[in-house]
Amino acid sequence: MIHRFLIVIIIIISSCNKKNEFKNTSINIPNYNHSKYHINFETTKQKKVQISYWDDENNKLFSGINNSSKHDIALPFLKPSTKYSFKINSSSSYSPLYTFQTRDLPDFFPTLELKKDSSFSFDGYLLFKTQTNPGIHFMIDDLGNIVWYSVADSTLSRPFNLGNNFSYLSQSNKNIFHEIRYDGDTIFSKNTKENTLHHDILINDSIYVALTYEYINHKGNGFDSIMGDGIVVYDNEGDMIWKWNIFDHVDPLSEKYIIREDWSHANAIDVDKDGSYLVSFRNFDQIWKINSKSGDIIWRLGINGDFKFEEDDFFYQQHAIHKIDNEKYMLFDNGSSEKRMTSRALIFNIDEDDKKYKMSKSVFLPDNLFSFKQGSVYMIENDKYLFASSVNNKTVITNENGEILWNLSSDKSFYRVYYVDNKNLFSKINEDRVKVLTFPFNIIDELF
Repeated sequence: MIHRFLIVIIIIISSCNKKNEFKNTSINIPNYNHSKYHINFETTKQKKVQISYWDDENNKLFSGINNSSKHDIALPFLKPSTKYSFKINSSSSYSPLYTFQTRDLPDFFPTLELKKDSSFSFDGYLLFKTQTNPGIHFMIDDLGNIVWYSVADSTLSRPFNLGNNFSYLSQSNKNIFHEIRYDGDTIFSKNTKENTLHHDILINDSIYVALTYEYINHKGNGFDSIMGDGIVVYDNEGDMIWKWNIFDHVDPLSEKYIIREDWSHANAIDVDKDGSYLVSFRNFDQIWKINSKSGDIIWRLGINGDFKFEEDDFFYQQHAIHKIDNEKYMLFDNGSSEKRMTSRALIFNIDEDDKKYKMSKSVFLPDNLFSFKQGSVYMIENDKYLFASSVNNKTVITNENGEILWNLSSDKSFYRVYYVDNKNLFSKINEDRVKVLTFPFNIIDELF
């Protein structure tokens, strides 16, 4: 990782009518995070300061708070190739108005082409991660504008999720995962050592849950061992507090599933309302619910599972299992090149006591967006569906009838795409502002 900093010349637009307490102001750009610039300056004595910045007077953002005499304050969510203005503010003074121009996107950034219904929009952002090296995380708005991005030295394409702390989860190595704030601070890192993580990782309250590989010796079929899946759980101190191994609960030779080297192929995990784990096993065409204390398999949903299915209920090679609320679940039904060459969102209910399954809704993608592998779907704004059609390098939003309202094409493939609520995202900065800055709000408004 390159830690060299680039210095950008800033321009003073006007001086304020108070004595300027802010000296030696400069902007530093870390190469490893292209969407975040650092404002460095000094004050005559230690004090609490904050920066307001904007590309549009009606869309001001606020930095975190710094309490020092030498200040290094990050400005996240800077759009590329855009002119910004900013002021440094304290309870007793504010700086001149400064401006700077953000640099262009790197050459290896994904190309994005958007077609949308002119009447459709959404308030939040979409969060992507490329499956390339170097890896890029980025957010765009409903018009396809890039509002945030971060470039890493390397990438693992699949494990990637939303965090709880103005943050996201990702990996820099198959045995190392991180929780990283959007302003660039790494707030948690864990080396899982012998536990190789794959496909999915999430944070639930204060614990981290991930899928890992497990193996069992096997002679025959042209290979020496069978690869299955496990679950590892870490607390926020980095201690492993629970582990599950599929081979402790099922014997491949006693099951109906095809014996193969990559046997179960788990690709998604979520936490159910009772704390149990929902795991998607692609090679089984099944979802399992696993007791988070005993490790027992509570039920298996899908082909040859524990629930009665009609023909329309069956799903194939599915991804992105998750609960919508305490009653409903959703998954991305990839479909199958042999059985049904269409992909869809599948929403369903489970009655565990009576062992009953009920399909609630099925939203099909057009045939040309069939994605036989990878992919995801999530509900946004209550009645729209955000699909990643990974094989086709497409991200689309549909209504409940499957009509495409928003269609993004790229030259890169995305394993999943997440929706980030605008209010939840920026409230973190504004909460800090209210908590830390103690001078009256009418003064804040004057300063900003």
